[in-house]
Amino acid sequence: MVRKYVRKTERQAWSGESMQAAINALANKEMGAPKAAKKFRIPQTTLERRFKVFRENAETSVAEASAKSLGAFKTVFNTEQEQELVSYVLRMESLLHGLTGKEVRSIAFQLAEKNKIRHNFNKEEKLAGVDWLKGFLNRNPNLSIRVPESVSVARSMGFNAVVVNKFFKLLENTIDKYNFSPDRIFNCDETGISSVGKCNPKIIAQKGKKQIGSIASAERGKTVTIEICMSASGNFMPPMFIFPRVRMKDCLLDNAPPNSTAMCHKTGWMQLDIFFEWFKKFVSWSRASKKNMVLLLLDGHMSHTKNIKVIDYARDNGVVILCFPPHCTHRLQPLDVGFMKPLSTYYSEEVKKWLRVHPGRVVAQEDIAGLFAEAFYKAATSGLQIVTYSQKAISSLLQ
Repeated sequence: MVRKYVRKTERQAWSGESMQAAINALANKEMGAPKAAKKFRIPQTTLERRFKVFRENAETSVAEASAKSLGAFKTVFNTEQEQELVSYVLRMESLLHGLTGKEVRSIAFQLAEKNKIRHNFNKEEKLAGVDWLKGFLNRNPNLSIRVPESVSVARSMGFNAVVVNKFFKLLENTIDKYNFSPDRIFNCDETGISSVGKCNPKIIAQKGKKQIGSIASAERGKTVTIEICMSASGNFMPPMFIFPRVRMKDCLLDNAPPNSTAMCHKTGWMQLDIFFEWFKKFVSWSRASKKNMVLLLLDGHMSHTKNIKVIDYARDNGVVILCFPPHCTHRLQPLDVGFMKPLSTYYSEEVKKWLRVHPGRVVAQEDIAGLFAEAFYKAATSGLQIVTYSQKAISSLLQ
């Protein structure tokens, strides 16, 4: 019994590399099947079956013919699709936006749905299974679940010299590779506005008074997300509004900036499908193509970097996407540095003016687009300085 067990173990212990070498030996007529099976310790019937698949199907490579199968089970993705997923995971890690296991499962679900591949993934949570992830890692031994290294206290913090230098190196190499001019470099970011202004300007009041009030539209307002995009040459794309509601109404865009668009979601926040719709409009507005490639800088929000539709559409339309490092947008992203703060201030001022002119009323969703438009015009034309970074500016940024 022990001898039989050992022989069975030996028969099953062959690897894909040994099978590949045996198939090559048969293809090159270096030896016959019995000798190759004995030399590489592979069952002869298995070798002959694999070699027959390789010989009769011209599209099958030696690697595919020699790979171990899952018996009655089949992988969801073919070799090419799985390698594309592996390449994306490795690229995101190199760009300082490594994906968690759950995020990889989410992208796998999107990939299967996009290519209309049959799968048994969880359609309610829109995630591939944990078992699929384990199999994916086993089939790709160059991947593993790792804990990011904490080299030092400075490196563990978001904004530091190591991360910033690496980002600038990526940015420099990307611009040099494609020779981007300022009118083909774009930056996008989301901001949230409400019927209640964020900033209350200082007022003159009685000295010594402990509490000073200022009228507001309401205690709390619903947040409307706005996607803003501008080029390094100072051109602004018409903004997109995301209203916290289920159905769209035309009056929501009354007095909005020209050519503005709007979508609805019950949360009012950016979603995967909404960002994809905005991205298609961006490609049309920027006139991006494979012959006229553009660079888009954005943060690592899930709707940006874990969106398979956006990734494919960008690749097909000549858009190079580069993400800012985590927790660094407050110092590195031009819109955050030079535009969002004055925009918020001007919007709060417009809300105050509206309340004075309309006493006893509150700012409704139908009024937000018009108020935002006035603030948007002021912020975009009030001497906005486009932030241009260079390696010499890194040291001053880090102070």
